Amino acid sequence: MIDLAEREHFPDAKIGYLWGRLASDYAAQADFARAEDAYFRSLRLLRNAPEAQKNYATLLDNLSVLYLAYNRRAEAEQYLTRGFAARRKQDDIAALGVSQVHLAELALDGHKFKRAENIAAEAKANLTAAGDSGRVGLIGARVTLAYARCEQHKCAEGLRDAEHAMDLARLVYPADSLPAGHVLMAVGFARWKTGDSEEAERQSQKPVRFPRSFPVAPLLHLNPGKLSPELRPGF
Repeated sequence: MIDLAEREHFPDAKIGYLWGRLASDYAAQADFARAEDAYFRSLRLLRNAPEAQKNYATLLDNLSVLYLAYNRRAEAEQYLTRGFAARRKQDDIAALGVSQVHLAELALDGHKFKRAENIAAEAKANLTAAGDSGRVGLIGARVTLAYARCEQHKCAEGLRDAEHAMDLARLVYPADSLPAGHVLMAVGFARWKTGDSEEAERQSQKPVRFPRSFPVAPLLHLNPGKLSPELRPGF
């Protein structure tokens, strides 16, 4: 599809969108090198396309999550900061909230628990205000709050956040999905920190598979705009 779009001299915004989709596919297959290359190609094409600035911000956010998953914190912070700055110029509080969740996760990973709590609380407010469009991101905000608060000896609050996240996750994800497993980890951690070791062990023994590192908020879908008939069936 990219070859076809290039031969037909499609606008940069559309070719960049296709590279972004390919980057996401490579990332899902844990092919870091190809994902990184495809993200860079996409960003170069979208950077100066006025109609693609939401997609550009999304890709900055997605690339930062890729780096965070591979423990490359310096690069993750660089692209998260750029993505967040781009989001602040746009009228989309759900997308802004997702960027804030990722910033909070970065702070959490660096053991900056108060900063993680503050950013996640702002994300929660934005994602709650966004209504249904912010519901999935709100799960990530509450999970981050659970960890950040438990690490500051405020685990009663953290447990409530984790349980609210689980209530939302049950509405959105299958019980045996990776995101549900991530939330289950947070619930078990919060119960363990509050002294409920029996319940924490029971939760952790449920048949849920999850990776060692998992993004706390969903990646946003790119908007392809109007595509030609030749390309449209692929989406």
